[in-house]
Amino acid sequence: MRLAGSTPSVCNRQAARVHVFEGADDSARILAHQNGNAGFRRHVRTVMVVTVERGLFAGAGERNQRWIDGGLFAMTLVWALHGLGLSTCMLNWSMTNARTDALRQEAGIPDSEDVICLIAVGHAPADGYRVARSPKRPLSQVLTRH
Repeated sequence: MRLAGSTPSVCNRQAARVHVFEGADDSARILAHQNGNAGFRRHVRTVMVVTVERGLFAGAGERNQRWIDGGLFAMTLVWALHGLGLSTCMLNWSMTNARTDALRQEAGIPDSEDVICLIAVGHAPADGYRVARSPKRPLSQVLTRH
């Protein structure tokens, strides 16, 4: 968490927050609010919910900044966990207000925080594991040199 705390943020506001749920029952209870984990939910023992404090952003010009800062924080957190030998799976949060409110109530997340994503955390099996791997665009489709 200390490494993730060094993530850059607009004007050094450090709006990111993390809610951690440990144990099979608590993890499953939180993961039930997100649709992309049904195939492996029973194996997850730790779930992190990354949020940002909405009140640290002001005006229409910063309406999207919380998602940028929260995403940067989440990615730094995932890389830090990977560096410690932990496996992670980032789970997007593109839900309706009603679904977000249900998660907030279940997880005890204040109304002043916006949910950025969920992160499943654990140890990979010693004999390895199979993961889905989507092809990535070649560099020529991503990079434009000027």
